[in-house]
Amino acid sequence: MRLTTALACVLLCGCATTGPVGANSPAATSPVYQPPVGSNLVLEGHIDAAPGHHLVMGDLVATPGMVIPRHTHSGEEFLYVIGGTGTLSMEGEADVQLAAGKGVRIPAGAVHGGVAGEDGLRAVSTWIVVNGQPLRTAAPE
Repeated sequence: MRLTTALACVLLCGCATTGPVGANSPAATSPVYQPPVGSNLVLEGHIDAAPGHHLVMGDLVATPGMVIPRHTHSGEEFLYVIGGTGTLSMEGEADVQLAAGKGVRIPAGAVHGGVAGEDGLRAVSTWIVVNGQPLRTAAPE
């Protein structure tokens, strides 16, 4: 037990940063993948714990003021903003202001859309999709 605790401590301490992330730190100078504008497929696969469903993950890149038209999904969507700002509009709900670090769950079948802020928006979206159904279905404006 003591060896396991000591090993865990060494591993955790070895991963800790020695100071704040600054302009010259490896995290600040490492290249970051920049996908094209739009919703870019990252991965897709079945979900053993949810028969009849599969998972789709996308990297959303929206230019300043870009409109994401109203649409629905057959399953839930989970959105995590990693940069920029925007507004998410869901039918029957108050608008949600999006900013880096904000996560949102969008229920299955909810009509929603949005607009990117003045700096654009970068987000990771994950959808739980019912097998045989399209990822998204356009909703009337």
